[in-house]
Amino acid sequence: MTDATAAHWQRLHPRMLAICLTWLVPPLCSTLLTLLITGGTPDLAAVITLGSIGVTFLVVSGVFALRLLTTSFRVTDDRVELRTGALLRRHRAVPRDRVRSVDITAGPLHRALGLRTVRVSAGAHVFADTRELSLDGVSRDAAERLRHHLAPDGTAADTTLAVLRPRWLWYAPLTVWGLAWVGFAAGGFARLLDSLRVNPADVGFLRAAWSALTALPLWAAITLPVLVVILLGALTSLVTFVETWWDYRLEQVDDGALRLRRGMFNTRSLWLERRRLRGIQIAEPQPLRLARGARLNAIATGLGKADDRSTSTKSALLPPASWRETERVAAAVLGEAPGFLTGLRLSRPPRAALRRRITWALAAVVLAETPLLVLGALLTDVLLHIAWTSALVLVPAALAAAVDAYRNLGSGLHGRYLVTRYGTYARRTVLLDRSGILAYSVNQSAFQRRAGLATVVVMVAAGRGGYKIRDVALADALALAHEATPGMLDAFLEPAPAQGPDAPAEARVPRRTDRGRSPDPA
Repeated sequence: MTDATAAHWQRLHPRMLAICLTWLVPPLCSTLLTLLITGGTPDLAAVITLGSIGVTFLVVSGVFALRLLTTSFRVTDDRVELRTGALLRRHRAVPRDRVRSVDITAGPLHRALGLRTVRVSAGAHVFADTRELSLDGVSRDAAERLRHHLAPDGTAADTTLAVLRPRWLWYAPLTVWGLAWVGFAAGGFARLLDSLRVNPADVGFLRAAWSALTALPLWAAITLPVLVVILLGALTSLVTFVETWWDYRLEQVDDGALRLRRGMFNTRSLWLERRRLRGIQIAEPQPLRLARGARLNAIATGLGKADDRSTSTKSALLPPASWRETERVAAAVLGEAPGFLTGLRLSRPPRAALRRRITWALAAVVLAETPLLVLGALLTDVLLHIAWTSALVLVPAALAAAVDAYRNLGSGLHGRYLVTRYGTYARRTVLLDRSGILAYSVNQSAFQRRAGLATVVVMVAAGRGGYKIRDVALADALALAHEATPGMLDAFLEPAPAQGPDAPAEARVPRRTDRGRSPDPA
């Protein structure tokens, strides 16, 4: 591949054939693990299972190699084109003027072979077939040329906004994904034993661990496994943090675009033009919030609904870090002065929103306790005792969650941004550039109408597409929307009746239709 930006059709790098062979690694690992578990004498069921796995992965490797040999691409002056398939040919194209982001990634094998994967994204609000083109298997130099050709952003970095700091490692174990990975690994291992028809009691280290655990006092037998799981989860989170954010650097290049590079084994390079940025999202899961930490993610065209999660690595601009650092980087990304978020003040929703959350919380407790009460009345008093003792824990916890959810609600305007905040376990603060707001959707359930509340969805062509302002007074919601985007809601407002001799004639109030429900301006 001599020039990745030439207009003629080109194939992916031939070294990608070596990656096809990696599909044979899982059956080989399964074979070795089975031999280790069974002491080198697998039974017939294990042999049949391993054979099926091996044949399956061999077929997948052949299909992967065939697809690689029949894939070609080209970049012209007006589009990026990709042809794939042997029997069923597919021809996809992304217009150059629709390209929203160019992302370069590389796994360990890609890096070892000098290859990269280039993903050309046209955004989430286009047809699925033309949403993203993935060129998996171009050389490193060709990937850089493609990136500069499709999304030029200059060559020199003007400002370094953030680099990895060792003290951020403190926040790594405060995420729950480490515990989740421990659970996935344990479940996968149990599934493997079951598929191989192996009794866990026949596995030497499991039998030894169980014998040691049963020899301990009851309190220790309960506490020790919990501590081991927590320790393994924290260690997994720490290792994942280091691998994901190694050599992290966020820079502002000379034309104002943002460039992010990170990764130890799986590297990622992301370029984000400021004109594509529609806002930011700051997420504070409960463990991070207690430690005064947060996550920072971008809301931009080219990043879809799947990238809007706070745990998404594609939209992440900063690893879990202190609130002060998150606030500083957020201001720099938005192009605002340092301390921009320090004076953020949001209006609280009415008390009716608190009553709604308390009602939901108590209803959830009742729903959880009802089966215990019914079964206890029919079967045994033990379930009744479990019901009232668990209620002593669940009711205060539910009320605390309801109050916390209410305290986390808020909305308002801050500079040129519309701000909404919500969430219980994970509090999210979303800042949306008012110039990027396309429409509003005002929604009211039957219970909200009785309480005089509404949920407003702010529509933008980025992220998940709509961001909610939850449980606000209807008049306040429309007033906020009118102030954020003057003129957009004029067709849905009507002059208010004069309140006195000095009342302005141009005052407006929401026009209520459909039994009190405001029309959807979207």
